[in-house]
Amino acid sequence: MITSCLSILKSSIFKRTIIYTSSSSLNALVAFLLLPILTRYLSPFDYGVVETFMALISCLTGVVLFGGNTLVSKEYFVLTGTDREEYIGNILGLILIAGSLLTFSYILLCLLGTNLSKILKISNTLIILSTIISCANAFIAMISNSFQLEKNAFSFAIFMNSKTIFEIVLSLYLIIIMGMRWDGRISGISVSVIIFALIALYLFNLRNIKIKFPVKYGKQILLMGAPLILSHLGGWVYGMVDKIMINNLISVDATGIYSVGYRFGMVVMMIETAFSLAWLPFFFENIAKKTFENNVKIVKATYIYIFFLVLFSIVYGFLGKYLVYFMVDERFFGSAKIIFLISIAYCFDGVWKMFLGYVIFTGRMKTYLAITLGAAVMQIALNYLFICRLGLIGAAWANFLSMLIGTLITIVIAVIIYPMPWLALIKREG
Repeated sequence: MITSCLSILKSSIFKRTIIYTSSSSLNALVAFLLLPILTRYLSPFDYGVVETFMALISCLTGVVLFGGNTLVSKEYFVLTGTDREEYIGNILGLILIAGSLLTFSYILLCLLGTNLSKILKISNTLIILSTIISCANAFIAMISNSFQLEKNAFSFAIFMNSKTIFEIVLSLYLIIIMGMRWDGRISGISVSVIIFALIALYLFNLRNIKIKFPVKYGKQILLMGAPLILSHLGGWVYGMVDKIMINNLISVDATGIYSVGYRFGMVVMMIETAFSLAWLPFFFENIAKKTFENNVKIVKATYIYIFFLVLFSIVYGFLGKYLVYFMVDERFFGSAKIIFLISIAYCFDGVWKMFLGYVIFTGRMKTYLAITLGAAVMQIALNYLFICRLGLIGAAWANFLSMLIGTLITIVIAVIIYPMPWLALIKREG
């Protein structure tokens, strides 16, 4: 086992993971550094509005993206030359069309008297803004995915870290210097996303990739992407439905407190997301070769990653709550009680993502959809039940249980549909 660990540590995937983790760590570090400031300048209500807005963007980004980053990862090593450029250009075209339709559709709904703001507890202006930002955010997701597939971790780090720094500096200026509150933070997010989306399109142009009306690959992308959209909506439930329910069942102020604790727990998500950025190209490239040696390589990486992720999640989950008392205003101290549960929930999420790769590779999109939607329905039911009975901690328990069950189901399905040499490493070491 020691030999296997050393081989992984020397591998390119580990080196790229370090860069991705460092880049994501900047986001997490900045989020932590902002908490002492934001929780003093912003009230729990202000923080609740910001978190609701960000969660809505996360949802809509997945809708307009059409699973484009996942589809490109799957086809990147199959398509070559102009076909690859055409494929990515078609996805960019679909993103623009979907974002425009989403924005104008909601404006029309507003004119007809439909008012989702009563449910989301934010204004229609912010909802419309979120549709625009989601389109820009999808372009950013596509260029960051391109960096990953090109194994260009350095460019990924420069691009994403620059975006983070610009967003934070602008937000702090608007909040501290200009005296703005939730609107200052939202303005900082929105301006930075739009600017870096334009940079992303420029970088695509340098690669001879332009936004194209999806003629050649449009139908294929829609057929493959539709289940991914539904799957994303299922996954989005974890980041949004609890906040909506807390907004309505308790208060927006309670959402602000809950979101601070959730932010601490998301440090584990930062780690597992950073690894998945390096994992996807590594996984699809090796599993496509369909050799025993490449499969063993995947299995080794899986074992080592899960071991360290579980260890980190447990240790951080226990210690993370004590950071709250040093870092945030006392109005947010109630958030400390949910950190352990959220940390372990995202540990399950990291394992879940690894095994979903087998479902995607085998083209079982209906299975992929059923897993995520099933887990989402369960999470909604658990949120309603637990929030009504337990309050804020109930939302954390709902995340914990639904992610645990979803992970176990996915592992069982992945092992059945795509046999791998899971015991080969143990036999060799023995």
